[in-house]
Amino acid sequence: MSARELVHAFKWSLASEIAAKAIQPVVFIVLARLLMPEDFGVMSAALMVIGFSQIFWEAGMSKALIQRQTAIEDAANVAFWINIGLGVVVALLLFVAAGPIAQTIFHDPRVTAVLQVMTLQVFLGAVSSVHTALLQKDMGFKKLFWVRFATVSLPGLASIPLAWNGMGYWALVAGTLVGQTTQVVMLWHMSRWRPRMTFRLDLAQEMGRFGAWVGASGLLAWLYVWADALVVGMYLGSHELGLYQTGNQFAGMIFALVFGPIVPVLYSHCARMNGDQARLRHIMERAIKTIIVIAIPIAFVVFSLSEPAGLLLFGEQWLGIGLVIGVMALMHGYSWIVGMNGEAYRAMGKPALETIVTGSTLAIYLVAYLISIGHGLETFVWTRLTLAIGALLLHLTVLRKVLSLPLTPLLKFMLITSLLSWLITMAVSHIFNSYDHSAWQSVIFCGLIDLAMIFSALYLMERKGAVAELAALFRRGRM
Repeated sequence: MSARELVHAFKWSLASEIAAKAIQPVVFIVLARLLMPEDFGVMSAALMVIGFSQIFWEAGMSKALIQRQTAIEDAANVAFWINIGLGVVVALLLFVAAGPIAQTIFHDPRVTAVLQVMTLQVFLGAVSSVHTALLQKDMGFKKLFWVRFATVSLPGLASIPLAWNGMGYWALVAGTLVGQTTQVVMLWHMSRWRPRMTFRLDLAQEMGRFGAWVGASGLLAWLYVWADALVVGMYLGSHELGLYQTGNQFAGMIFALVFGPIVPVLYSHCARMNGDQARLRHIMERAIKTIIVIAIPIAFVVFSLSEPAGLLLFGEQWLGIGLVIGVMALMHGYSWIVGMNGEAYRAMGKPALETIVTGSTLAIYLVAYLISIGHGLETFVWTRLTLAIGALLLHLTVLRKVLSLPLTPLLKFMLITSLLSWLITMAVSHIFNSYDHSAWQSVIFCGLIDLAMIFSALYLMERKGAVAELAALFRRGRM
């Protein structure tokens, strides 16, 4: 794929993510103003279970399909029927088990009906997963832009009026299903591919072996994404679950807006390199340096402003969400530094690597969650950050072994960027808070001044390094 095609795909992927992530926070905040933390807690519990079920009905077929270079039509057909068959089975099992899950795990009977209705999302996802994978494989990010734009706009139109009229968590359920249904309709309309009543067993076995590792990695990824919320929900209840998950999700939105567009493009691009280690090493080094330059400054700025911003955006009923947003912003910022590693492993045809790395720390994560939750939510979120930094170092070490990536310069640059970001944000906040400003003025101006000073300092320090390279790439219109 030429550099021009890559840039074109990246621009449309970026537009898709910006459209989604620019609308989503606005809808998110409006709904948070209308609803209570408990409403988000009930919905989070249901989404947690639905997300877990996706590992089994999707079975890694989408990644396997994108990675394939031959017999694409037959492979797509195999993936579709596997997803449909497993989706129906999983949806039925969830519907029957909804009551015991709600009572035993979440101790909240409200979760039962919500989870039963949300099983529709399983079938809708299975119907459209192959169409999404084919569009990503063919770099059809322009079409995916319109799908994403519609599926994040329409849920808000459904949820906000219902929330305004006192429907509580059912407003969130309705919005989610409206968005998923819209996605299915648009994908089937935009994609030329249609399933056939054929099934190649040899391809199913081949893709199944690849998908099994992707699925295992997905299971571990689910535990990393949801195990913390699961522990909070089980031990602290729906109110704290809503507080924690909403703050975590809001912080995650910030970084997903910036880096989310890179992931599908990077994987599709790397998958075409046929395991060329030198080219993969060059791409990953550039990607990691770029993420360090952007993610760490943003994380420290959000952390320094999280308390006043949380109160202003969410309101008095969300007391305590500022701490969650701030600490989780640091967690997401550092986690994104190695957020592309899995895509590189899968592009090399070695999906097992991410599974092994993720699984090796899972027991430590779970033990730390269970110990820290007994000391309250504040201790829990700081423990979550500490674990993320430890995982970051492990992922970088593995990447060095796999791609012979020089690790010391990356760690040095990450440390300098962290110290610089911390010092500037603390200094600006101290100086600005000594004057009489409104809360909104403090948040907006402090944030802008922090970012401007951090990026300027980094550029002066690294005029021949990563920052200068990044600036040159943007000027040339390249990734």
